Amino acid sequence: MRKDGGFKEEGNWYKGNLHSHTVDSDGCLTPGEAVELFAEHGYSFLGISDHDVYSDYREQLNRENFIIIPAVEASAVLWKDETLTQRLKVHHVHGILGPESVRKQAVLPLMRHGEAVQPRMFYGEWDGAAVAQEMSDYLRSRGCLTIYNHPIWSRVREEDFADTDGLLGLEIFNYNTVNESGTGFDTTYWDAILRKGRQLYGFAADDNHNSGEFDDACGGFIMVKAPALTHEMIVSALMEGEFYASSGPLIHDWGVCGRRVWVKCSPVYRVNFIAGGPVNAGLTVMCNTREDGLEYAEVELKGNETYVRIECADVYGRTAWSNALFLNWP
Repeated sequence: MRKDGGFKEEGNWYKGNLHSHTVDSDGCLTPGEAVELFAEHGYSFLGISDHDVYSDYREQLNRENFIIIPAVEASAVLWKDETLTQRLKVHHVHGILGPESVRKQAVLPLMRHGEAVQPRMFYGEWDGAAVAQEMSDYLRSRGCLTIYNHPIWSRVREEDFADTDGLLGLEIFNYNTVNESGTGFDTTYWDAILRKGRQLYGFAADDNHNSGEFDDACGGFIMVKAPALTHEMIVSALMEGEFYASSGPLIHDWGVCGRRVWVKCSPVYRVNFIAGGPVNAGLTVMCNTREDGLEYAEVELKGNETYVRIECADVYGRTAWSNALFLNWP
């Protein structure tokens, strides 16, 4: 990401979902059916990330205008006791096959298609922070980028995962758990981490299982700006922060010039300029009526903010989230 925020001028926009389940774990679609679903809805890439099994369907399912991102959702579970009847907390950590630079740093062999990742099991109590760190370290040792998934749904607390070293990002919107139980919004934890001065990128995803009980597909996604639709280009763009998360609206560009922060977006009802710093840092710009639509907004910062990120929300609450830009004031 450029120092003044926003996105590179060169490149194309690609829509994708990195969190998806199939019949390889507890989903209801085959991998081929999942590709058909997302391709029909304008997606360019899909991470098939089944529970505790690594999927790499690139050879079978890649197309000219659609690619698979190899992935796994690794898990650790804190059970109440050994009867395995009540989960108290869960760690779900995404492992996504990294670019060549990351794969070269792997100290263990790269994962193979269909390889099982043994879930960690604990009873009564755990050291949540140590477990999360072990999971991230292991996935990275196998050549993966790591993302921490849906902490509100998982019933974890900030100290269980927020200081995990090596995470690329945090899943801040999970469409499945929003519609299942209202537990899919995780920006509170995101800001808690950002306020510590640590860059962590924000991801939106479906976590779709396609059971038919409720809508859980094509409602959370990321938009990646990359030179071309290849695995190397897409995951490299993720590492550079050249993307934003959304449940509907689009962010065309944004940036900071002096103390002015601005955004261009699809028509929305409100724009939140979320900032780190003292109490009441940040501002919101809203339409005069619900029938109007903002396509541009800007505010003046005070000069004591530590970072700024942008939320563009429509009248239905669907939101696009920029990543955070840390500010170094003279």
